[in-house]
Amino acid sequence: MKIAMVGCGALAEIYYAPVVQELQADGLAEMSVLCDPDVSRLKKLRTPFAMAAAKNRIEEVVAAKPDLAIVASPPRFHAEQTIALLDAGISVLCEKPMAATVPEAEAMIAAAEKASVPMAIGLFRRFFPVNRTIRDLVRNGNLGAVRRFEISEGGAFQWPAQSASFFQKSASQGGVLADVGVHVLDLILWWFGMPERVRYEDDAMGGLEANCRMELSFPGGVSGTVRLSRDTALQNQTVIEFERGWVRCAAAAANEMEIGFAGAEFAVAGQVRKTEGPRAPHSLPGDSSHQSFARQLRSFLVAVRGEGPVEVPGPEGIRSLRLIESCYRQRTLMEMPWLSPGEKAHASALAQSVAEP
Repeated sequence: MKIAMVGCGALAEIYYAPVVQELQADGLAEMSVLCDPDVSRLKKLRTPFAMAAAKNRIEEVVAAKPDLAIVASPPRFHAEQTIALLDAGISVLCEKPMAATVPEAEAMIAAAEKASVPMAIGLFRRFFPVNRTIRDLVRNGNLGAVRRFEISEGGAFQWPAQSASFFQKSASQGGVLADVGVHVLDLILWWFGMPERVRYEDDAMGGLEANCRMELSFPGGVSGTVRLSRDTALQNQTVIEFERGWVRCAAAAANEMEIGFAGAEFAVAGQVRKTEGPRAPHSLPGDSSHQSFARQLRSFLVAVRGEGPVEVPGPEGIRSLRLIESCYRQRTLMEMPWLSPGEKAHASALAQSVAEP
């Protein structure tokens, strides 16, 4: 199966390239096309994929007729590039966030349906064994009903970005919420469904937010908070309280978690393992972060061959985007007690100038 990589930045280099190399070694796929307007990025990615054709425009990728394309370009290009590929009958795995706006994402879904071509969204944390275990605990009620949750994720921005698009309002629909928040909100929606009430605040003062906080309420009495940051070290953990216990895991943890039980003196902490029951002779370690990322692409190959479903299709990917846009429409300025009265007034005026995405 021939794969095209559209966008050859840090994500393609650090995450996708090693996985495609594994697929090539297994004889399952080959990197046939690399596409990026930056010649230096094409040169960098051709090191592991010397036989891949180097292209600068999406039209050239379409003409090359790969079996599937991975769209890992900046989000403002996702819709245009994905739709062009789908219209040509090429399956697409589009990185998160799915698109710059909800209408663009809706157009992508419509294009995939019209072409009857598989389209998946790169929300790979759904493949983490920890997150799948949490989903099962919530759905099966093993620890009773969910009561509340707290999620925090953040620290000094360290991603080796190859462009300034992460910080430019003209290039990105938002800051930390539109970046890391896509993964976090997707999991929340996957676990608990759509919230009935949301309160959102951030520190955007004419630009993109570096910090934000959310309070969410769900039908049935579930409530929770989310705190995200690009400049402050947070606790970086997910805590979910149930009627009869609790679970805790590190932010972005793939296969390690703690489970506590109501009334018990001790909790259980360790690796999440794949097992077939208490009498099974063996259990296998759950996938690591890299293995989960690889499973995302391997799963999509199966769907492209028509041998399985798309794990995270467009209608799933758009849900977090809808919630993000809802947050931005109702945003309020975070409390910053270190500001003087005059600085607060100026900050509020700047915050009012933040246009909706």
